[in-house]
Amino acid sequence: MNNPLARSGSAIVSQARLLKQWTRELLHLRAEDIVSVSELSCTLPDCPPRETVILILSASGETRHLSVHKPLLEVDHDDIVHAIAANST
Repeated sequence: MNNPLARSGSAIVSQARLLKQWTRELLHLRAEDIVSVSELSCTLPDCPPRETVILILSASGETRHLSVHKPLLEVDHDDIVHAIAANST
């Protein structure tokens, strides 16, 4: 039985995997580093309605996060590149 309230499940999972892969490749992460992808909603006045957040937990204990002010399904490779560049400054 399909859940009528579910968001395009397989598309979300596939896109999250792709974002993780791009993040790993662009940051040259190791296999033991963890990459988590989430889509968040915000109702605050200056906040985008949907934001994709990528959390990187390195095996050494360092934590980084990248934010893309788009829904997860709309994030592309260039968005990840720009988020990494913005986080590096």
